[in-house]
Amino acid sequence: MVFRGLYHFSQAVLRGDAHYPVPYLMERQKLFGLVKTRRKRHREIDAYTQQIWALSS
Repeated sequence: MVFRGLYHFSQAVLRGDAHYPVPYLMERQKLFGLVKTRRKRHREIDAYTQQIWALSS
């Protein structure tokens, strides 16, 4: 996904809209799909783990 985002970054550089790749990609991370949302299964496991540790405290 980062590789595909670099094409868009290069086009932004040509337009003069961007100068550095990392800030450009960070600003548009959802648009490029760079950061994935947590799956329901993982959220459920995390909630279960928190319940177990809350009981042991």
